[in-house]
Order: sequence, then C-alpha cells, then structure tokens
Amino acid sequence: MHGDVMDHKYHCQHAAELIANTMLPVPDDYPLANGLPEDFRKHFSQLRDLIKEMYLDIAKQPEAYGLVLTDYNLQSADKKSKEHALIMKSKNSVNRLPDTLFRLSQNGEVHNHQLIVSLPAFKESLKQTATYGLSAVTKYEWILSRLVDFGFSISDFNGKPFAKTVSSFTVEYPDAPELIDTLKTFCDLWHENKNQQQEAPTLASMVRPALHYGGHMNFDFRFTADHDKIPMDDWIRYELQSQGYSKDRICFYTTFYDYSTNFTNVKYDGNYFFDTKRIVHLGYKCLRLILKNPNNYMDEITTMPEVIRDVFANTHCRFCDFQEAKKERCKFRFHWTYNNAPRAGCACSCFIFPDDDASLVPYYWRLLELEYGLEMETVMKA
Repeated sequence: MHGDVMDHKYHCQHAAELIANTMLPVPDDYPLANGLPEDFRKHFSQLRDLIKEMYLDIAKQPEAYGLVLTDYNLQSADKKSKEHALIMKSKNSVNRLPDTLFRLSQNGEVHNHQLIVSLPAFKESLKQTATYGLSAVTKYEWILSRLVDFGFSISDFNGKPFAKTVSSFTVEYPDAPELIDTLKTFCDLWHENKNQQQEAPTLASMVRPALHYGGHMNFDFRFTADHDKIPMDDWIRYELQSQGYSKDRICFYTTFYDYSTNFTNVKYDGNYFFDTKRIVHLGYKCLRLILKNPNNYMDEITTMPEVIRDVFANTHCRFCDFQEAKKERCKFRFHWTYNNAPRAGCACSCFIFPDDDASLVPYYWRLLELEYGLEMETVMKA
C-alpha cells in the first residue's frame, strides 16, 4: 500500500483506499483477449481511472454510498468475535460499488453505447449471492445516485428506488459513451473467468489469485488480456503490485522466479516444487524454504551472509501443545546443530527468510540446491 492519504473514521474508508491504491495501471500494449479491438485498452484505462476516483470518494464520504460505518478504532484479533464480524461487515460493504455495477451489466444489453437494464431482473439479482458469488446489495439507489454524480445518466431515476411502473431503464455515460461497452465487456469476461475457474482450476487460480478471488473489485486489466501471452515474470509482478507489495519485494520475487528457471525439474505454480516435492512456500509477504537436513551442509551455511546465518542460529519452536505435542516430543519438530549448539524448529513455520533483498536470492537457491540436489541447466541463464 502507498500509505494512508487521509484520516479514517471507519473501516470501510480504509478498505476503499487500499483498493484504490493497489489498482493496477493499464499497460498501453498488453496482449488483448481474442476479439477485443485495439482501442479497448484506452477505454478500459478510462474506466479504471473513473472507478479509482470513486473508491477514493468512498474513502472520503462512505456515508454517501450507504456503507456500514464501523468505528476504525474498533480492532479485534479474534476472528470469531463480534467485533471482528462488525469490522469485516464494514470492509466488505465497499463491494457495494462493483457488485452493483456487475448486476447492472449482467442484467442489461448494450445498444448504441446504452446499457438497457431489465429492472425486475436487476432487483432480483441484487438479492442473489450464489449465482454471482457476490454480496447482496440493499439500498441500491445510494450507489446509483453516486454513479450519476460521477457522470452516468440513468433514465427514470430520481435518487429514489425505481417506480413500480418502470420495467427497464437505460444507463449511459455521455462524456465517453464507449465506457458503457467497456464496462459490459469487462463484467462478461470476469464472469466467464470465474465460471471457468470453478469448473476446472488452472494455473491462474494458483499463480494468479487476484483473478480467482474477486478481481472485479479493482477492475484488473488481466481479465481482458490474452493470459498465455503474458510472461510469468509479469504475472508475478502484477500480482504483487495488486497486493500492495513494495518495489523491493516485487524485485525480490521476480528475481527469485527468474533464478528458479536455471534448474531442471523445478516448477512454479504459486509455490515451488522439485519433481513432486514442495520446496518453497510463499505465504503473505513470507518466504519459507522447506529444509529438513541443514546439518548436512552446515559448513557452507556458516559462510553465508549474517542475515541467513541468524535464521539457523536460533530456535524457532514455540514448544506449543498443538495436536497434543509435548516439550519432549512433537511430530512436527526437527533438530539441527549450529556452532555446536542444538536448535529446534517447527516444520510448519521454520526457516523464514527476508524477502526484500534480491542480492540474497542466489544464497537461497544454493540452500535448496544443497538440500535437494537440484541440478542447473548446462548453461546458467543470466
């Protein structure tokens, strides 16, 4: 995240600002999905910028969108508490904006840059959650009113719920009419991608979680791209940007991936595998190497940079009672020796290394090479 740009009174303000700050810019030359015109990028960039402006507006005045106003000073680490439920309700209420736009699109047809929406179908879809995998939306008129304030034109709408005599209504964007077509195309592609992932999860669901979980919230251009033509380095970079990673961390993880391609039988699908063994676990801003036998190459570990040596120099086991573990015995605990002193670690959370210094990448892969006997390509890539 780029840092807070305003003070927050409510959790929904923080959530809206976070989405705005992590929305990916639209590249001028990304490979378009089959059938999209060349000028689609320009129109989608305009749409993305407009939605970002609305998220920032939500962060300033969430009450104008009818969001859940939970005090930002209310905090809770217990996910089962009432406080946590209130916090999440406030954060998730930000989705009212994209969820309403999606329902408009899915229940409308575009003709001459006008989205003609069936009112009964639109109102019914606002109640549904299973069909679209979105949150139910109440008081839709609050969102439509803000759309009008941001330049949309909505027929038969006066800031209140539609009259019972209305059977359909028209949504336009007079200042840039093509944005209506662009919105419809994006929502259709997002829905198509979501259905495909549910039926047959692919690499996108593992390496590209923003395309699998949500994605409509931040109007990610990748839904409109030819996935197969985007290099994996770029996928990783985009994914980390969308999660608010710093430039140093993005550099680290792309360098880490590039270095992995020097080895035979190392595969990447969101984590790293050697043959069928997972050898690296990537959590949220966390690099964990899965090392079981550091004693076998401790002599070389002691020559590595201090920040790496420190990980082996300390005991990482908390001696907890997980699954009836005892201090004397635990099926998840393993041991090694550093400078003639015994050390212990937990297989679930051991050997977590700094992930913001790309110069350390060769050392990490050397550890994996020593642990698993990885073999480099005949000519190592630069």
